[in-house]
Amino acid sequence: MTSGSAQAGADLADLDAGAAIVRALRAIAERLDVLEPAAVADEPDAVHQLRTHVRRLRSVLAAYRPLFDASIVHGLRQRYREVGNELGTVRDIEVRVQVAERALEELDDAPPAALAAARARLIDAELETHRLAHARFVQRQRMPRASARRAMLAEFLDSPPVTPLAAGRADEVLGDLLDREARRTAESAARVGASADPEKLHAVRKAGRRLRYAAEAVTTDPVELFDEHAQALAEAGEDLHDALGDHRDEVLFAEHVRRSAAHAAHQGEPVEVLVRLAEAADRRAAARVHGLAAVKHELRRAAKAWASR
Repeated sequence: MTSGSAQAGADLADLDAGAAIVRALRAIAERLDVLEPAAVADEPDAVHQLRTHVRRLRSVLAAYRPLFDASIVHGLRQRYREVGNELGTVRDIEVRVQVAERALEELDDAPPAALAAARARLIDAELETHRLAHARFVQRQRMPRASARRAMLAEFLDSPPVTPLAAGRADEVLGDLLDREARRTAESAARVGASADPEKLHAVRKAGRRLRYAAEAVTTDPVELFDEHAQALAEAGEDLHDALGDHRDEVLFAEHVRRSAAHAAHQGEPVEVLVRLAEAADRRAAARVHGLAAVKHELRRAAKAWASR
């Protein structure tokens, strides 16, 4: 910590734990207010960024849930889970298109006509699917339920439903809660290997994401409370999330391509390019988790360092 951030940390330590986390949540809410209109307008990367901040909000609420009324936190997380799923439908299509574009570029030896047919299925058709999915998302954001969701978050921030634990010192209480998240994530990661079922890997990925956001909530503006040890937890969580996220993108893409190949075969179209794309995605997926052991090692080391701070 620099001397300036040390002073900021000292000032924050005088806050109670609940006030510190409400401050972090309010910063996230402000970003949501900026990003939602951009996502509705389908500005570049806006859907992705809004989905990321919805996840950040839900993760911070989950990690620091003991500071607030559990039923209210559950209801708020459920409301934002709904919009997260709506955004996910749109974003998943964007990811499939991005993966398809990269994958098709690597097949420069395939016949042009076959490449064009694959592109029509995997990109052109998906862009139309994206248009329709985004239109449904926009429609839902104009419904009363969306307004109620925003109002629920505003009420939570204006009148936080705190528990007695929230009155404790920020550095002590939040440090213990972050330690709990670190141990939870490390234990979850320790139970899976690179060959684990994709859904189990996905659960570990989500744990890594939650750890990252929990740590960033108390190491970045406006709550720069902890030093490089907490930042190391955020980095370890991000590395775990990214490694398993890239793996999942390739697994889902391979499944999508195989479904497309089945439809193409049923319609009497050639499927060689699609088969090659699916097999290449399988290989990339396997490569993405090749370094999982090293990522898990860094996570254990960061969690141990934090526990012994």
